Amino acid sequence: MSLLDQVAPAPRKIMTLFYLVDTSGSMMGDKLGSVNSAMEEAITVDLPDISSANDDAEIRIAIMQFSTGCAWITPNSGPIPIGDVIWNDLTPNGITDLGAACKELDSKLSRTGFLQSQTGAYAPVILLFSDGGPTDDWESGLKKLKENNWFKHAIKIAVAIGDDADRDVLAAFTGTPEAVIGVRDKQTLKALIRKVSVRASEFQSHSKQSSDVVTSAEDDSAAIVKDVVQDITGQSADTSDGKPIDVSIDPAWGTDW
Repeated sequence: MSLLDQVAPAPRKIMTLFYLVDTSGSMMGDKLGSVNSAMEEAITVDLPDISSANDDAEIRIAIMQFSTGCAWITPNSGPIPIGDVIWNDLTPNGITDLGAACKELDSKLSRTGFLQSQTGAYAPVILLFSDGGPTDDWESGLKKLKENNWFKHAIKIAVAIGDDADRDVLAAFTGTPEAVIGVRDKQTLKALIRKVSVRASEFQSHSKQSSDVVTSAEDDSAAIVKDVVQDITGQSADTSDGKPIDVSIDPAWGTDW
């Protein structure tokens, strides 16, 4: 055995991908069904390849559902490797306690919570999926979350599902309306979840680290949204007006739910 054979690969830092999924009653039907299908595809097909090919980071997953209250789908002990995630379809029920979800996320965004790692951690990626407005005191929960330094540096993207989504609330969560993507048909939603998950994970664990240009997390999130929308539609996404972007593959806009 040569000396080269005895050299162990350098330990990779952890990059955690957080999914916050609205499972309130208004997500019933194809809305949550499409999220279930797209999440399963992303976790089992797309993200494992990205994680294994990334020399810099190991991608781990943490999934929370929120409706009346909130709960972690992945273990309460912390994020797990992609290969260990077993996706079980989520079911809709209850109201939309976004504030409770923000408070719970804040409690886990720390080195004593979900971001503890002996090899170090990159700033996380946080993806929020919702179709409606919150029903609890979401503003106080979000205010507390925004004081969290990990949240400040995280990539934050929200997917507004359907015409009834409260985009002002989602923009408050991401910090910019340009990181909110509107989607009104299930095929686009499936493509969007996969592409946003992969692109954001690649960016946060690799592209951002190799860039000499200092940008804010909000600018980075908006840039990822713009790239993904262009990839899906084949057209450049104009985010200069500061408004949320809509994407749709289905020409019968908004009728595929």
